Amino acid sequence: MREPEFYSSHEALLLTYEAALTRQSMTSSGHMSWYCSSAHMLWVGERTRQLEGAHVEFLRGIENPTGVKLGPTADPAEVLTMLDTLNPDNDPGKIMLIIRMGQDKLMDRLPALLRAVKQEGRHVVWSVDPMHWKYYKGQWCQNASVWPGAR
Repeated sequence: MREPEFYSSHEALLLTYEAALTRQSMTSSGHMSWYCSSAHMLWVGERTRQLEGAHVEFLRGIENPTGVKLGPTADPAEVLTMLDTLNPDNDPGKIMLIIRMGQDKLMDRLPALLRAVKQEGRHVVWSVDPMHWKYYKGQWCQNASVWPGAR
């Protein structure tokens, strides 16, 4: 039997925990880089997404893939500055933008973010956080997640 491959992620909330599990390692190109071994991907959320904050500074210094949760208050200019901070070389696969807005705000707020990131040629992975999706209740389904306009 082979060992299964799996990946874990969590919010980089407790920096003393994350720092204790951070190590320098040689990359395939032969240079030393810092990696946090507490998870494959770490993210900042609404509570920890301050551009001048310690959480963003910590994530800026590691090579792990990094997620940024974007709620309804996310501003396109702020998102681009966050991308400059966390991925100054615009490396593909480094950043995942995790949308957490709810169905009622998604169609109003997401298009501006998509346009700004695309216009600037940023390499990101987009994801919608399914744990915080609002539910649609209709005649044919009860409490089923439905993408706006798919009804």
